[in-house]
Amino acid sequence: MLDILIRGGWVIDGTGNPRRRLDVGIRGKCIACMERNITEEARHVINADGLIVSPGFIDAHSHSDVTIESNPFCESTIHQGITTEIVGNCGDSTAPFPPVGNGTAGGFGRFDNGPVPYGRTLGEHMCELEHMGISGNLAWLVGHNSLRTLAGVKGPEVTEQQYKIMENALRQAFEDGAIGLSSGLEFEPGRTSCPEELMRLAGVVKEYDAIYTSHIRNRDAHVLEALEEFLAVIRHHRIRGEVSHMNIRYNTHAPEDAVRRCMEKISQARDEGFEVLTDMTPLNYGIGQMAGILPEWLTSLPGQQMKDALMDPEIRTRLKHDCDRYWRFIAGGEWERVRMQNNNAFPDINGMTFPEISHLWNKEPWDCYFDILAAVAPDIDSVVLVSRLFTDEHLVETISNPLYMLVVDGYSTSVEGEVARHTQFPLHYIGMDWFLTHHVRQNHILSLEEAVRKMTSMPASHFNLKGRGLLYEGAVADVIVFDYEHMDTPFDLRQPAQYARGVTHVIVNGLQVLRDGEHLHTTPGINIRQNAK
Repeated sequence: MLDILIRGGWVIDGTGNPRRRLDVGIRGKCIACMERNITEEARHVINADGLIVSPGFIDAHSHSDVTIESNPFCESTIHQGITTEIVGNCGDSTAPFPPVGNGTAGGFGRFDNGPVPYGRTLGEHMCELEHMGISGNLAWLVGHNSLRTLAGVKGPEVTEQQYKIMENALRQAFEDGAIGLSSGLEFEPGRTSCPEELMRLAGVVKEYDAIYTSHIRNRDAHVLEALEEFLAVIRHHRIRGEVSHMNIRYNTHAPEDAVRRCMEKISQARDEGFEVLTDMTPLNYGIGQMAGILPEWLTSLPGQQMKDALMDPEIRTRLKHDCDRYWRFIAGGEWERVRMQNNNAFPDINGMTFPEISHLWNKEPWDCYFDILAAVAPDIDSVVLVSRLFTDEHLVETISNPLYMLVVDGYSTSVEGEVARHTQFPLHYIGMDWFLTHHVRQNHILSLEEAVRKMTSMPASHFNLKGRGLLYEGAVADVIVFDYEHMDTPFDLRQPAQYARGVTHVIVNGLQVLRDGEHLHTTPGINIRQNAK
């Protein structure tokens, strides 16, 4: 007997091939059969007549490791049909965590305000999550910034002892099941690292046949050089590589035809036999650390000195002329492009633009900016902004390119509770499905079959997630059913906390999590481990 029978749906299997009318039978954790008119009895039957049946979506660039403990049911991502998230991106992972007194309690936007898990390894963290129970699957990258914090590295100099600490922690994480190393070279403390440091750590990646992903060092005036730095690591060690969100923000002095020229470099590496891909987010907006614009001379200060400096009027005047980096349009005065995503010091302003915060506080935007950072110092890397980054033309150019996977670059969240207060932007609720409603159904940038491939089998193959991303007999039963014609992705800045609508059923590892659009609060999710001992 089958556990679940999905009857009468149009199957898009993840290969990019045209849809077919098939039944899908699930037994245990795997797909047992796929054929027309399955007659075997089943404990539960899903009527998918007129609906699409596909592999569960894989978000290959997620930051849900910072919300998973607060939101183990992965509600916003499950409602989007996302069954697997690759977390620990942009150099920051919530494990391994440094020992007491070494580094900060921040990370890329830490959401829970509970005790800091000092000394936690990735393996321990995985076990804690599985004991708690999670609804979706997670695959873990180890953050280079997290390793630097663990070893007490802040500037460009690294001692041999610190190298050993980082290398041993990375090896331990791979033994625990991590799938790769990520770097975030526009963020602290990784942005002061030298190419030789990345090259050395990538040697450990090579040992485990893992992947190296990178939020590269620059994506404006020096994007070509930053991409070459990344490709040099891939070529030297002959490892798989992922250029995280290879996108160009407008009005930031990027070279002409920057995307085309970058993709020529990636294509050349692929022609040489190197497996390199990239990815793109769905909206004109993106998230990033608020402190990314600050100069090194400020961020290198010890905690209290940094806090005092941010409150000093003379230093603030200097900073206004020395923050032309990362989101360079801020230095150009385009404050309307910047929106507060999450901060624990002033949660009431989460979701506001800086002109709105400026009006509320009756201060200049720069002073608001520095007040927020001073209030959270030294954990300045814990504050995240959303900014309008891309033109419509840029989205078309990247999403349509065959070497771009489709990702969200956000957090899993909920429409209620504390986590909802810290994710005040529609991206986190509708991101993956926005590709389907806006870019596929409305603008016809991709076919539905190709879009599904870019968010299922393409990331599964690239990140070596065996048995996932395709529908076939014997595959892991991560399966979704959705009403493509009536799929709805509400984009409302005044009421961002709305789930995407149209995904009716979600099955994770053979167990149903979403039924008729309702979350069942089941927790069949796992940490997808590679090389684990």
